[in-house]
Amino acid sequence: MTATTLMPLDQINIAGGTQSRTVIDQALVYQYIECMKNGDAFPPIETVFDGSTHWLVDGFHRYHAYKLMGLKQADVIYKPGTLSEAQIRSYGANNDHGKPRTNDDKRHAVKLAMAHNLTKDKSDREIAKVCEVSAPFVGSVRNPEVKERQQKHRDESSVKKAKEGVIGLHLEPEIKPEFGPDADELKANDLAQQADLELMNKLLESDEPLKIAHEEIKRLNYLVAQYEMRISSLMIEKREAVKDAKRAQAQIDGQGKSNRLVNPHSGHM
Repeated sequence: MTATTLMPLDQINIAGGTQSRTVIDQALVYQYIECMKNGDAFPPIETVFDGSTHWLVDGFHRYHAYKLMGLKQADVIYKPGTLSEAQIRSYGANNDHGKPRTNDDKRHAVKLAMAHNLTKDKSDREIAKVCEVSAPFVGSVRNPEVKERQQKHRDESSVKKAKEGVIGLHLEPEIKPEFGPDADELKANDLAQQADLELMNKLLESDEPLKIAHEEIKRLNYLVAQYEMRISSLMIEKREAVKDAKRAQAQIDGQGKSNRLVNPHSGHM
């Protein structure tokens, strides 16, 4: 059973391990802010309510955009459940809306599911259903050897296609423009670049020091994004506090002026 309500953002908890992305996209947050200022409608964010706390499971980028804009409340769809259920539900978030998940995001969600008490003993197919990915993808995360075989197959396939494209250039001569590559040459070049990119990703994941450095860079980027958003939020709060102080001072000044008008001889004996 779900329900929709207008809820104060301060009542939503984002620190329950319900964010399955590897990083918050700060650029997307600011893009959402611009869209919101232009009047674009956004769907409600989603939470799981355990009876005392609303755990955010879907809509982290929207949540941060609302906070940076200084909004105090937002539309929320929520359903009853425990924190553990909220965590599991978050593993498949953003599969069909919002910013598309990267392979790193999906891999991170699968790893979280494989470590969670409620799903760690489930099969690849069951975890795939939870995380909204394919069973072979889960298998590649669970067993690195499977991933290596899949990557090897993709590498070989890319190289084969690239070679076929190059061979086709020689076996099927045609009238070509005097300058610039033709379509087959461009295709072969794209395939070769794709093979190089996949090979580089394979190297990053197979070399432990490089992998550790890569993960640390992502973690630090995430922290920088969080700090920058917090600083922006504090600046907004500061501006609002200054406005409140000026309004309060104006009221005090106005009240003093009113009192002097009512009793012009006060203060003179």
